[in-house]
Amino acid sequence: MLIPETPNAGGWRERFSRINVITGSVLFIAVAFNLALLFPELTRGVVSINDSMLHLLMTDAAVEAIKDGRNFTDPWQETLNLGFPLFHYYQHLPHLLVALFHVVSFEVFPVADLIRWSTYLLLSLFPLSVFWSLRRLGFSQLTAAMGGLVAPLAATNDLFGFSYGSYTYLGFGLYSQLWAMVLFPPAIAVGYGALRDGQGYFWATLLLAALLMSHLMYGYMAFISLGFLTLIALTESSDPKTVALALWEQWRRLILLLVFVVVITSYFLLPFILDRSYVNDASTLLPAFKDSFGISVVLETFAKGDIFDFNRFPSLTILVLAGLGLCLVRWRQSKYLIPVGIFLIFLLLYFGRETWGSLIDLLPLSGFIPMHRFIAGVHLGGILLAAIALAVPLRWAVSQASPRYLVGVLATIALLLLPAYIDRESFASENRYIIEETQDAMAAEEADLDALFERIKQLPPGRVYAGPVNGVQGSWGLGNQVGFVEVFALAYAEGLDVMGTVYNSYPLSSPILRNFDESKQEHYDLFNIRYVVAPEGRTFPDFVKPLDQFGRHHLYEVETTGYFGLVDSRLELEGERAEFREAAADWIASDFLAAKRYPEVSLEGGNARSKPLTDTSNVLAETQALESPSPGSILSEEVGHSFYAAKVNVERPSTLLLKANYHPNWQATIDGTSADTVMLMPGFLGIQLPAGEHEVRLEYSPRSLKLVLLFIGLVVLALIPLVERRGEAISGWVSSGSLSGILSGIKRPRRNESRQSRRRRNRR
Repeated sequence: MLIPETPNAGGWRERFSRINVITGSVLFIAVAFNLALLFPELTRGVVSINDSMLHLLMTDAAVEAIKDGRNFTDPWQETLNLGFPLFHYYQHLPHLLVALFHVVSFEVFPVADLIRWSTYLLLSLFPLSVFWSLRRLGFSQLTAAMGGLVAPLAATNDLFGFSYGSYTYLGFGLYSQLWAMVLFPPAIAVGYGALRDGQGYFWATLLLAALLMSHLMYGYMAFISLGFLTLIALTESSDPKTVALALWEQWRRLILLLVFVVVITSYFLLPFILDRSYVNDASTLLPAFKDSFGISVVLETFAKGDIFDFNRFPSLTILVLAGLGLCLVRWRQSKYLIPVGIFLIFLLLYFGRETWGSLIDLLPLSGFIPMHRFIAGVHLGGILLAAIALAVPLRWAVSQASPRYLVGVLATIALLLLPAYIDRESFASENRYIIEETQDAMAAEEADLDALFERIKQLPPGRVYAGPVNGVQGSWGLGNQVGFVEVFALAYAEGLDVMGTVYNSYPLSSPILRNFDESKQEHYDLFNIRYVVAPEGRTFPDFVKPLDQFGRHHLYEVETTGYFGLVDSRLELEGERAEFREAAADWIASDFLAAKRYPEVSLEGGNARSKPLTDTSNVLAETQALESPSPGSILSEEVGHSFYAAKVNVERPSTLLLKANYHPNWQATIDGTSADTVMLMPGFLGIQLPAGEHEVRLEYSPRSLKLVLLFIGLVVLALIPLVERRGEAISGWVSSGSLSGILSGIKRPRRNESRQSRRRRNRR
């Protein structure tokens, strides 16, 4: 590893003591500041107003899977957006860790409290992550301490970076990203150590895999960082042959690290790739999210201080620029190129497709990544640069005999950072106000809300609608609040199956949910919206019948066929995922819905009878949507975790529709015999039934491939330390070939090589 800076000779004991005191004090201030300001995050009984609700529901799904003995790495989440296997497509390590802790602790700690506490502690302790990582990269205690000091101070205008606003109650509630933010610096530090030294693969692999499974984008950025940091080898020798060998060695190790991480996470990555057709097309994201903002907007935002210091004196921005200059001056010391490389590469990538155009396609997977998230790399690089800028005068002051220099420099640092700390305190105060106001409002309506949700739970199963957040009906659901929390969020927190488009848009049917029309009874039946919760003054058609009132909350009921329905298909469509959204919109706007005609859809190739999805509008116009005689009736239905069951009386061959999102992992049985499933418009599940009375069960069951890959990944992870310890011996057993080369690349240093020799080698 790189050698950390040490105090100058002469009075070194006294200076070292000062350094320890300053380091401890600075880290204590940084962590205590967070702990004090963010303490209101632990308030119990206040339901989330942001994406924390998504993470709560995902963790609850994992808990239920663990308790039921199902595969908890891929459970079905049934209450969000008509149900979806979110873990199949969404990084989930934080949720699994919380769920496992909840279960093994005998459920003493509620899941919601565990998420609050982990959010609070991770955000508060982030300075320690930065401190440890800077030390690992070879920087002095003072530099690392300054990194911890500035770590929590970034502030943006809702740009999804390292700011409080990304994680707190008042912010976005990006729970997975919070875990990734804390893992990001150590993963790069340990990974870079493995690239340079050829050892430490186990911890590098473990951290990088954990980072990837906490947030895919952050894992991606970590490997980009490591790839560009290998180029530092170009500056470490004037001999082209030596440089080429060093560069090749680091790239070989990087490839090996990538292989290890991919194998360990393959249980998630491979099913994701195989089933990517059944997740909503990412092109529906806002253009700025997908392609970022362009060079002019990014540089203007940075010049104004708004990437690090939104709406305040640009303390951090000044320090970032100062640190950049200092590192460029000291470029011959390779460690100073690390923060420069991280900052500049992600600043360039943050420009996005808006600037680079087709050149950005040279970046692996560029068509699938949300480029606005590259701000995380800009923030990390900026924190490291700011730490270096602050440490220079502080290190000079420590080296002086008189303590007045140290006092003066510390006072200057405090004065410079004071605007940032005041701003963070102001944000925390507003956050506390929002929490307290919501808590008071919840307490005032607690009896009415408890009675409302208890009544719904006693009624026959069905989805609850508490207002839209966008779409043809506007967004009155966002105004239907208790304090600052929406009523639909309260319903989610109660475990109710809620119709809505908020929190995620992963299912293929997500865009169609925005087409829900409150005036059309067939739309209520399509989505099985059986109950409506609305505030006073909201009017509905006559078929939405008043059922009860709880304070200012009105409960309505709509007659539907339930979660199941017997329908006709008799029309087959095929095409690509990107074509599905428009085709589904054409279908829901046609007469086919009222006539209970649900075309089959294939996204993996059709047959001779299939019509192209791109021609759906014309196909529907040319096909008569005549109502057929009743195909039969649903006698009873059962809804459980990851399964639906029904008894049906089928009067003629027809299709049983489940009003939940289709996925290839659904397994169906008819009277105990396995049966094939199909996808129906608008992305729902269907099964063909012959005439007669049948018992049908549909269960979400992940393929066994997932568990096999998980087992292989865990075995590989466990074997890495053995390979590192026995690398030379194993290489000797392999006569030749790539395996020998790989193993020799991760062998440990020779036993007779002294620690001092290794340090001299690393310094060189």
